[in-house]
Amino acid sequence: MDARRLLLEAIGLLMAAVCPVVCFATPPVSPEYAPPSGGESWAGMAAAETVDALEMLGSAFRAPQFYVSGIVGASFATLSSGGTNTASGTAVPNTGAASADLFTAGGAFGAAFERSHGLLRAEVEGRGRDRLLGETAGVEPFAVEAADNWSVMANLWRDYFFTDRLGVYGGGGIGGGGYRLTAAEPIVAGSSTAAEFAWQAGCGVTYRFGSQITLDLGYRFFDLGTASTPLLLGDGSPAGDYTSAISASEILLSVRIYEPFRRFYR
Repeated sequence: MDARRLLLEAIGLLMAAVCPVVCFATPPVSPEYAPPSGGESWAGMAAAETVDALEMLGSAFRAPQFYVSGIVGASFATLSSGGTNTASGTAVPNTGAASADLFTAGGAFGAAFERSHGLLRAEVEGRGRDRLLGETAGVEPFAVEAADNWSVMANLWRDYFFTDRLGVYGGGGIGGGGYRLTAAEPIVAGSSTAAEFAWQAGCGVTYRFGSQITLDLGYRFFDLGTASTPLLLGDGSPAGDYTSAISASEILLSVRIYEPFRRFYR
């Protein structure tokens, strides 16, 4: 017990000696952080540094630039067929694909956010495509028409700039699309309106003409989900189904105009 009491007394004396020094001693101040001789306070320096930090934060999160785009191009589309034809009493698979080179056009509205060495762009894109005409196989060849082709996509693109004018980008999007399908052969026929999930991915090259206009030459792979069309005999009796799925490789030329309404709200 005496040894324990002596240890506690020694610790108490040590704390009594050290605490006043720690509490009342003035810490050395590096000349780099010392307040200037002009009388500026520590609070003033802290406020100035806070302003600098907020300016840096603001530059990292600047307001986006809004833009509109006009799009034209070529869509090298393929309609793949499936399903079965039961007109003969047995299920005969529908096979083959119809391909066509289609004109496509549309537009987009989006916002561009400044990022390191480029932009991050988020947009909504709408496009239409010419009708696709072709022939696929079955019990007898099907004459196929996919008309009123449309798609609406939500896209995300990342732009990288090599120079003040020249850049590249990549990204993709998801959305929906559809068409009006007609498939007919000598015995059975069917028609329906399709609306399916769609996705696309792509890349391209951009060239900037000043601060507001950018020319964009890009590639897209576009895919539209599988739709099913009932097949009917001449008397209206069911005779199986015809499934169709459209995909396309597309070359697109776009003109993007940033802040097109700037002059109206200056």
